[in-house]
Amino acid sequence: MTSYEQYDPQEATTSTALPPQRTTRQLVRRPLLDSAYLLTGFPIALAAFIVLVTGMSTGVGLIIIWVGLPLMVATLYVGRGFAAIERHRLELCGAKFSWVSPPRHPGTLAQRLVRPLVDSQLWREYLHGIISFPISVITWSITVTWWAMIFAGLTGWIWEPFLPADTTGSSQLMDILHWPLPGVVFDLLVGIFALVTLPLIVRGCALIHVGLGRALLTQSRGSLEKRVVELSQARDQLGKAETDALRRLERDLHDGPQQTLIRLGMDLAAAERRLGEGDQEATASLIAESRKMTEAAIGELRTLSRGIAPPVLAERGLRAALVALAADCPIEVKLRYALTSEPPQGPASAAYYVVSEALSNSMKYSSATLIEVHVGLDDFERLLLEVSDNGTGGAQMIPNHGLSGLKDRVTALDGSFSLDVSSGTSIRATLPL
Repeated sequence: MTSYEQYDPQEATTSTALPPQRTTRQLVRRPLLDSAYLLTGFPIALAAFIVLVTGMSTGVGLIIIWVGLPLMVATLYVGRGFAAIERHRLELCGAKFSWVSPPRHPGTLAQRLVRPLVDSQLWREYLHGIISFPISVITWSITVTWWAMIFAGLTGWIWEPFLPADTTGSSQLMDILHWPLPGVVFDLLVGIFALVTLPLIVRGCALIHVGLGRALLTQSRGSLEKRVVELSQARDQLGKAETDALRRLERDLHDGPQQTLIRLGMDLAAAERRLGEGDQEATASLIAESRKMTEAAIGELRTLSRGIAPPVLAERGLRAALVALAADCPIEVKLRYALTSEPPQGPASAAYYVVSEALSNSMKYSSATLIEVHVGLDDFERLLLEVSDNGTGGAQMIPNHGLSGLKDRVTALDGSFSLDVSSGTSIRATLPL
């Protein structure tokens, strides 16, 4: 019984000249985007500076009582969050960052606390949050000043005549400097100068932040080399998992259906001989036994086929494949599918294998009466799989066996895999999309 709940290629051009409208649009759009980036940069940089300095200082001060260590780690990850925001903001300035998300390494609590403290990339991102604040103060002030000069200069002829007589304005400034120039004209000249130079000024200020981002927010050569090694190891693990799965399937076919079919052929041959001898009773008995072996062989083949991705997965998607998989399970399966769109083929195939192997283990070893399967997204927008049963538990990660192969397959896709047997058997896997 199954219950189901639904919840930069380059383009060829005939001319290198841009159309006049497009050129004008770009000339206007670029300063506006740069100004938007600079004006919003100060409050973000101020928040980052306060949080990062306060968090790290408090963590260092409390490290003697061990409270400071997790606080320092949390501060570093907050710095990574601000760095991610800054990378997206820098795209407004035309900067592109090649970024590979770091893997999530499993381990003990102590390992997860110490590992970030020796991660150079985390410290570079933290340093960016500190350094960007004083730079943002300067660039924000320059941007505000230039826009104030534009608005005040170009509109001075409107509002300056209404100023009180004792207020110092451009006219009084011209009298003090003994310049033979009306104050309104001076304001207008200042406004025009600021308007003409604004693209250069805000672009220069934005490029300062781009340079800082390229220095601290791009992954170092050492980090990229380490990531290449990790991906190579993951690829080797995936190849090993595929080889082990094929070898295991070959062994299961040899030890299971093949032996049953050989015995079936021998019994049918014996039934044929008995029929020729006229022994009706023995023939009927052999045919009945052959029918039972045929049913057993079909059951064994059906069990083995669960470990092979079915055509329905490619034709109708993960949801339909999991529904079919749960429907074939003799144990009651409660399937909760919370994805709103079809995941890519790689994660979808891995998800199918995880659920298939989990159901197979529950049927064989757990004596469970209910299996719950949840498919959705976690807080980091990764594919989340949770399979749990109410059985006796006791599942183990044995090298070159089912659960170990699943872990290798998931890890090869930069995912995480965990097994909990404290209450029944619970499998949790995440896969990046």
